[in-house]
Amino acid sequence: MYTKKRKGISPLIAVVLLIVFTVAISTIIIGWMNDYTKKTTSDASENTDVVVACAKQVINIPTSIGVQTNSSGYVTVLVENIGQAETTIKQILAVDNVSNMCQIDIVNATIDIGDIGVFGPMDCSAEFGAMDPTLTTVRATTTCGGIADEWTSS
Repeated sequence: MYTKKRKGISPLIAVVLLIVFTVAISTIIIGWMNDYTKKTTSDASENTDVVVACAKQVINIPTSIGVQTNSSGYVTVLVENIGQAETTIKQILAVDNVSNMCQIDIVNATIDIGDIGVFGPMDCSAEFGAMDPTLTTVRATTTCGGIADEWTSS
Protein backbone atom coordinates (compact mmCIF):
# COMPACT_ATOMS: atom_id res chain seq x y z
CA MET A 1 0.00 0.00 0.00
CA TYR A 2 1.23 3.43 -0.90
CA THR A 3 1.14 6.19 1.79
CA LYS A 4 1.75 9.86 1.25
CA LYS A 5 4.28 11.56 3.41
CA ARG A 6 3.06 14.82 4.79
CA LYS A 7 5.47 17.62 4.84
CA GLY A 8 5.50 20.36 7.49
CA ILE A 9 7.83 23.16 8.28
CA SER A 10 11.18 22.22 9.57
CA PRO A 11 11.83 22.52 13.31
CA LEU A 12 14.46 25.22 12.69
CA ILE A 13 12.01 27.45 10.80
CA ALA A 14 9.34 26.83 13.46
CA VAL A 15 11.70 27.97 16.23
CA VAL A 16 12.74 31.07 14.27
CA LEU A 17 9.08 31.99 13.62
CA LEU A 18 8.19 31.56 17.32
CA ILE A 19 11.12 33.76 18.37
CA VAL A 20 10.20 36.49 15.85
CA PHE A 21 6.56 36.37 16.94
CA THR A 22 7.50 36.56 20.64
CA VAL A 23 9.88 39.50 20.09
CA ALA A 24 7.24 41.39 18.08
CA ILE A 25 4.54 40.92 20.72
CA SER A 26 6.99 41.85 23.51
CA THR A 27 7.97 45.04 21.70
CA ILE A 28 4.33 46.08 21.32
CA ILE A 29 3.58 45.38 24.99
CA ILE A 30 6.69 47.22 26.22
CA GLY A 31 5.84 50.26 24.07
CA TRP A 32 2.27 50.33 25.35
CA MET A 33 3.38 49.97 28.99
CA ASN A 34 5.93 52.75 28.54
CA ASP A 35 3.27 55.17 27.22
CA TYR A 36 0.78 54.09 29.91
CA THR A 37 3.33 54.59 32.69
CA LYS A 38 4.32 58.05 31.44
CA LYS A 39 0.68 59.17 31.21
CA THR A 40 -0.21 57.78 34.63
CA THR A 41 2.82 59.43 36.24
CA SER A 42 2.01 62.75 34.58
CA ASP A 43 -1.64 62.62 35.73
CA ALA A 44 -0.62 61.75 39.28
CA SER A 45 1.84 64.65 39.34
CA GLU A 46 -0.82 67.13 38.19
CA ASN A 47 -3.33 65.85 40.76
CA THR A 48 -0.72 66.07 43.52
CA ASP A 49 -0.15 69.77 42.75
CA VAL A 50 -3.89 70.45 43.04
CA VAL A 51 -4.19 68.50 46.31
CA VAL A 52 -1.22 70.34 47.84
CA ALA A 53 -2.64 73.72 46.79
CA CYS A 54 -6.05 72.81 48.26
CA ALA A 55 -4.47 71.63 51.52
CA LYS A 56 -3.17 75.16 52.07
CA GLN A 57 -6.61 76.77 51.78
CA VAL A 58 -8.72 77.76 54.79
CA ILE A 59 -11.66 80.18 54.77
CA ASN A 60 -13.62 81.78 57.59
CA ILE A 61 -16.86 83.73 57.76
CA PRO A 62 -16.21 86.01 60.77
CA THR A 63 -18.79 85.42 63.50
CA SER A 64 -19.48 89.04 64.43
CA ILE A 65 -19.33 90.81 61.03
CA GLY A 66 -19.38 87.98 58.49
CA VAL A 67 -23.05 88.22 57.56
CA GLN A 68 -24.97 91.47 57.28
CA THR A 69 -28.66 91.85 56.45
CA ASN A 70 -31.11 94.71 56.30
CA SER A 71 -34.89 95.03 56.43
CA SER A 72 -35.12 95.17 52.63
CA GLY A 73 -33.81 91.62 52.32
CA TYR A 74 -30.29 92.43 51.17
CA VAL A 75 -27.55 90.06 52.35
CA THR A 76 -23.80 90.75 52.35
CA VAL A 77 -21.28 88.05 53.25
CA LEU A 78 -17.64 88.57 54.21
CA VAL A 79 -15.28 85.63 53.69
CA GLU A 80 -11.75 85.74 55.08
CA ASN A 81 -8.85 83.75 53.63
CA ILE A 82 -6.88 82.54 56.65
CA GLY A 83 -4.94 79.86 54.78
CA GLN A 84 -1.55 79.92 53.04
CA ALA A 85 -2.83 79.92 49.46
CA GLU A 86 -5.05 82.03 47.25
CA THR A 87 -8.66 80.81 47.47
CA THR A 88 -11.49 80.90 44.94
CA ILE A 89 -15.03 80.98 46.28
CA LYS A 90 -17.39 78.76 44.31
CA GLN A 91 -20.75 79.31 46.01
CA ILE A 92 -22.38 81.12 48.92
CA LEU A 93 -25.84 80.09 50.11
CA ALA A 94 -27.91 81.93 52.70
CA VAL A 95 -30.75 80.07 54.45
CA ASP A 96 -33.46 81.72 56.53
CA ASN A 97 -35.46 80.38 59.48
CA VAL A 98 -38.08 78.73 57.23
CA SER A 99 -35.48 77.04 54.97
CA ASN A 100 -35.75 79.50 52.08
CA MET A 101 -32.41 79.67 50.24
CA CYS A 102 -30.75 82.55 48.44
CA GLN A 103 -27.60 82.13 46.40
CA ILE A 104 -25.27 85.11 46.71
CA ASP A 105 -23.80 86.32 43.42
CA ILE A 106 -20.08 85.69 43.17
CA VAL A 107 -18.02 88.49 41.61
CA ASN A 108 -14.22 88.63 41.94
CA ALA A 109 -14.33 85.31 43.74
CA THR A 110 -10.56 84.97 44.26
CA ILE A 111 -9.35 85.99 47.71
CA ASP A 112 -5.65 86.55 48.34
CA ILE A 113 -3.90 85.27 51.46
CA GLY A 114 -5.00 87.30 54.50
CA ASP A 115 -7.66 89.29 52.61
CA ILE A 116 -11.41 89.44 53.09
CA GLY A 117 -13.76 89.02 50.15
CA VAL A 118 -17.05 90.94 50.18
CA PHE A 119 -19.93 89.20 48.41
CA GLY A 120 -23.15 91.10 47.91
CA PRO A 121 -25.19 92.97 48.76
CA MET A 122 -27.57 90.52 47.16
CA ASP A 123 -31.31 91.17 47.05
CA CYS A 124 -32.78 88.03 48.61
CA SER A 125 -36.22 89.54 49.27
CA ALA A 126 -37.84 87.40 46.55
CA GLU A 127 -36.50 84.20 48.13
CA PHE A 128 -37.12 85.23 51.74
CA GLY A 129 -40.44 87.03 51.20
CA ALA A 130 -41.38 90.58 52.13
CA MET A 131 -40.34 90.20 55.76
CA ASP A 132 -37.04 91.04 57.43
CA PRO A 133 -35.13 87.79 56.92
CA THR A 134 -33.89 85.89 59.92
CA LEU A 135 -30.85 84.13 58.56
CA THR A 136 -29.94 80.90 60.28
CA THR A 137 -27.10 79.65 58.10
CA VAL A 138 -24.69 80.96 55.49
CA ARG A 139 -22.35 78.48 53.82
CA ALA A 140 -19.38 79.40 51.60
CA THR A 141 -17.65 76.74 49.52
CA THR A 142 -14.47 76.91 47.44
CA THR A 143 -13.35 75.27 44.24
CA CYS A 144 -11.46 72.74 46.39
CA GLY A 145 -13.78 70.03 47.66
CA GLY A 146 -14.11 70.04 51.43
CA ILE A 147 -12.80 73.58 51.91
CA ALA A 148 -15.80 75.52 53.22
CA ASP A 149 -17.09 77.47 56.19
CA GLU A 150 -20.52 77.84 57.69
CA TRP A 151 -21.89 80.73 59.70
CA THR A 152 -24.86 80.07 61.96
CA SER A 153 -26.88 82.63 63.87
CA SER A 154 -26.51 82.54 67.61
